[in-house]
Amino acid sequence: MDQHLPFGTEQPELDVVIVGAGLSGLTSAVKLLAKETTLNIRILDENSHPGGQLGQTGSGFRYVDEGQHDMLAFMNDMQVLPRNRRCANAELQRCWSLDRGPTAQPAKFELCRYIQMLNLRMGRFRSKKFILRERVPSMERHITSNLFFSKSRSFMRNFVELVCGVHASAVDYDTFMSVCSSCGGLAVLLDFYFKFPNTFLELSTQKLIESILEKIQYITITQNVRVVRVQHFKDYVELTDAQGKKYTALALILAIPWNKVEQIQFEPPIPKDFCPPPKAKLKPGRLITQFSLSYSKCHWAEAGYSGNFLSSKPLVCGHECRQATYCGYMVHSAQESDSVRQTVLDLLSSHFGDEMREPLKYQQSTTELSMARHKPQVTPWHRVIWSSSSAVATNYRSLMGGAVQSGVRAAVSALFVVRPQLVSWVDMLEVRETNPYERCRPPDRISSLLSRLNLYNVTFYSFFILGLLWLLKIGYCHAIRTHSSS
Repeated sequence: MDQHLPFGTEQPELDVVIVGAGLSGLTSAVKLLAKETTLNIRILDENSHPGGQLGQTGSGFRYVDEGQHDMLAFMNDMQVLPRNRRCANAELQRCWSLDRGPTAQPAKFELCRYIQMLNLRMGRFRSKKFILRERVPSMERHITSNLFFSKSRSFMRNFVELVCGVHASAVDYDTFMSVCSSCGGLAVLLDFYFKFPNTFLELSTQKLIESILEKIQYITITQNVRVVRVQHFKDYVELTDAQGKKYTALALILAIPWNKVEQIQFEPPIPKDFCPPPKAKLKPGRLITQFSLSYSKCHWAEAGYSGNFLSSKPLVCGHECRQATYCGYMVHSAQESDSVRQTVLDLLSSHFGDEMREPLKYQQSTTELSMARHKPQVTPWHRVIWSSSSAVATNYRSLMGGAVQSGVRAAVSALFVVRPQLVSWVDMLEVRETNPYERCRPPDRISSLLSRLNLYNVTFYSFFILGLLWLLKIGYCHAIRTHSSS
């Protein structure tokens, strides 16, 4: 892979440089120091505070699933333990746009069938076996051809955008399925993005970041620095920031989303194998704003709702975070950023009462949706190592567990470059890709066939059978008349 890389004349000043101080980058730093305390490491981040999206979350809390064993083990090492989520209103009805209207029931039925069909096919898309096929349709085409009602179509388009960071028309079916497979499946993602079940564990992001920073207190974190250029040589990597300052290191970990990676100038250019397929009509990147509202009491419960809220247009999702505290997110364009607060309050008040318009406290933070338009990417480009959502082949991508897994794997890959003698078989087992479908039985034929039912094929087969019966009736009547006349 490195045969075409040029020789450089500089002497590397650092062992490892990490671009991005989000959870993935900080996890890499913790893992590297745990293996070798003498490593010279520096973290560069364009934000004014470490933690990435965790440090910007208005509520200061995130959720962990009991199946995220890597994340739970990491939090145990950081001495930050999650607590059980308590929701007294869990038995009340949810307030989803998908649940309302005369077409709600058939739309939910076909959506359930569609998600079941995708889940049954998920085992074929293990990221290690993943091969991108040019002939597959986009997810927009796949959704349109399998779902009839606008409610179910809108739900799936929003879901694809949340998972992949771009519109469904810019994501191939194979890519979407492979990303979902590496996250643990559609059911896991639906829980984290829409449902927020009561089984989730609650974690204070502030405590987690503080604990990590204490572990890596001797590593220099340079903030408000944006890397604009990466020169890749045979024996080292040289980075240049927006102010013209240069950093040289034996290995580089890019712990930033892929849409941030694409803004960096690489010399030589990144090989095509690492780049997503070009999309001629790729829409501008969308933003996601996370919000938190505090009230004197639970107005949603008084209105008869659990607080679980979903609006498809615009995409606004909310839930009760804790007693009298409401959290959620809104996906929007850059032009709509100034109106997010008003839009959220208007939607919530229209369903839960006018009291929702006047929260005691309102917080929000806005970031770009992380793009994942490419196949899972785990192989380093010699000394350049992908992490964060630029390497999506981890369970729970875009969630804390995925950031921890990709950060650990990036650290092991960096150790292979700077201290290969420190990498043991235990480290290899730790970064081994786990697939939730390895132990699952293959779906039976009947379940597979039933999952394919939708309004299109049911209508087609109904008309086909009725037409066949009509032809048989005509033939039978003709045979009777012929027999009687003879």
